[in-house]
Amino acid sequence: MAAQLSPVTPDVLRWAIDEDGRSFPDLAEALNVDVDTMDGWARGDTTPTRGQVSRLASVLHRPRALFFLPRPPTSATLPANFRHPPGDDRPVSVAARRDVRRARRVQHAVSWARRDEPPIPMPSGSLDQKPEVAAVVAREWLGVTDADQRAWQDDRVALRAWRRAMEDSGILVFVLQIGSDDVRGFSAWDDSAPLIVANSSRVSPAARSFTLVHELGHLYTRQDAACIEIDTVGPRPSSQIERWCEQFGAAVLMPKNVFANFMAHQGDPPFGLEDVRAAALHFRVSHRAAALRMIDLQLARVELYGQVTRAFQPKGTEVAASGEFYSSPRFITRSREYGIGTIQTVLDALPPRDALDILRLTVEDVRRIAQEVPDVRVP
Repeated sequence: MAAQLSPVTPDVLRWAIDEDGRSFPDLAEALNVDVDTMDGWARGDTTPTRGQVSRLASVLHRPRALFFLPRPPTSATLPANFRHPPGDDRPVSVAARRDVRRARRVQHAVSWARRDEPPIPMPSGSLDQKPEVAAVVAREWLGVTDADQRAWQDDRVALRAWRRAMEDSGILVFVLQIGSDDVRGFSAWDDSAPLIVANSSRVSPAARSFTLVHELGHLYTRQDAACIEIDTVGPRPSSQIERWCEQFGAAVLMPKNVFANFMAHQGDPPFGLEDVRAAALHFRVSHRAAALRMIDLQLARVELYGQVTRAFQPKGTEVAASGEFYSSPRFITRSREYGIGTIQTVLDALPPRDALDILRLTVEDVRRIAQEVPDVRVP
């Protein structure tokens, strides 16, 4: 019996391939077909079988029904800044694009759930505003005080405090394992559900704190962006917006007067590696962030940044005794990724099947979460 054909929409297939980011040859290999066959499907000259459509859905991480839509879903299209970061020619990886799509899907669900509430009153500004001034406004809006920061006992406590301050202000903060050597974070503005995502793959808590406030800078300027790690030689990325957000983030973490007073007790500038170590420990920030702040305030030479990246190797996440990363149960992973508040919002707002699909959870997962957090309601 001949295989039954499924007439997919060529425009939709080409859109899905473009959104994925892989080349035709790479996708053809993953689908176990030749490039000419893939090209024929994309042009509409030939039609895949039902089994091949199912394989397309699996490889491209899309629902099977998508390929039969009359036109591509424009609301699901990734903005240009999620394909190529500002000022960087490197493309965002396939895996990172997939995480962006998943995070934005959750964001859209929360935005819909908050549709009858007032917009999040986050302050805003343009790149014409000095990042130092913008940082003061943003820090006051978050409600983080110098006394709060002095009380943080370690980098993890600091990271949780920054995340909580942003979530309490209405920002969605997700922490995902996107993969090392890829994006360090991304952000997407929405009036009801502004989103920040930090990459936790082999990234220290102090570095993640810097990512959160860097992405806060993108939201402050109402810019959507995926940010790739800056180089290890110079302290400044090439694009204006990335430079602005780096300065903004460092100023949020280390207010000018407080930082200057602390450094005055370390001796006279220009400061060096030991001073970076002391500042990073005091303010619970990464060594790179401390070095950037010193350079911004003309307390150290530009060369210090390169010295820091060579002297202080980033610390990754914990590794199990076997040397492999410990894999938590899915209900714990999702709770850490999205936060309990986001999970509950989506569960309350949407039909159970839709909510579980968006959160990538099962009913049993939610029951396990409810055992840990009694306030969570099982659909």
